[in-house]
Amino acid sequence: MPDRLELHVYFHADESTERFQTAVLNRLEALSHQGVSIMSAISDFTDKMNAFFTRQDAAMADLQGDIDNLTAQIKALQDSAGTITPADQALLDGIQAKAQAVSDKLDALDALTPPVAPPAP
Repeated sequence: MPDRLELHVYFHADESTERFQTAVLNRLEALSHQGVSIMSAISDFTDKMNAFFTRQDAAMADLQGDIDNLTAQIKALQDSAGTITPADQALLDGIQAKAQAVSDKLDALDALTPPVAPPAP
């Protein structure tokens, strides 16, 4: 996006009254300020969206780590022979707690995005 907007205005001899020139220049200045305001709003929105996407990326990476950890714990339980030992029960309790934490994180991630609007009837 360009940093500035250049407009070239040429006044012809039959249009060159001072009042007309002043009015045109005032209008151009107002348009210039409006353009800067719009560009600033777009830039601010872009910054906010980039921050939002960064938070979502971090949340997804954290969830992937949680899932990998749960997978490793499940494998450890599956590889355990015989009856459930106190260590096995501790693994089961840990998995259950972690599963709840992952579920809570997914709910929080879902809350970051607005719901999809229902289709118009």
